[in-house]
Amino acid sequence: MARMKSRSIFQSPRSSVKSLRSCKRSRRGVSIVESAFMLPIMMSLIFGAIEFGSILHMRHTMLHAAREAARTLAVQGGTVGQAVTVAETLLPSSDDLEFDIVASQPSPDDFMRDVEVEISLPLKQASLGDMFGMFGEDTIDVRVTMRSEQ
Repeated sequence: MARMKSRSIFQSPRSSVKSLRSCKRSRRGVSIVESAFMLPIMMSLIFGAIEFGSILHMRHTMLHAAREAARTLAVQGGTVGQAVTVAETLLPSSDDLEFDIVASQPSPDDFMRDVEVEISLPLKQASLGDMFGMFGEDTIDVRVTMRSEQ
């Protein structure tokens, strides 16, 4: 009858240190693999949040410019040319940004007497970098309507 070696629950300190070292080495490789999987996902989330914030800021700036241009028409009794100039001064000036500004003033016999200012910008131009062509031909459109006091 062959006798089996029984192992003690308590191992010698040297063998436990060796097993911890080998376990630590094998875990180091797992961490690198996990990082390789998570890094692109985390970077996409971070850059996506920055891109979203940039576009939201541009929309807010466009809305502010449209409000001030409509106020120029509705309250101050300005002309369409003056309203467009007000909007252009409040919008960021760059060779890359092509804002389309349309302002309309009501005719004197119009019952509603609403003035309207619309500003649009291609989304490609508003983004920090359209690397993957995600935005296509979409635009950011802002429209403000005010009742004329004139």
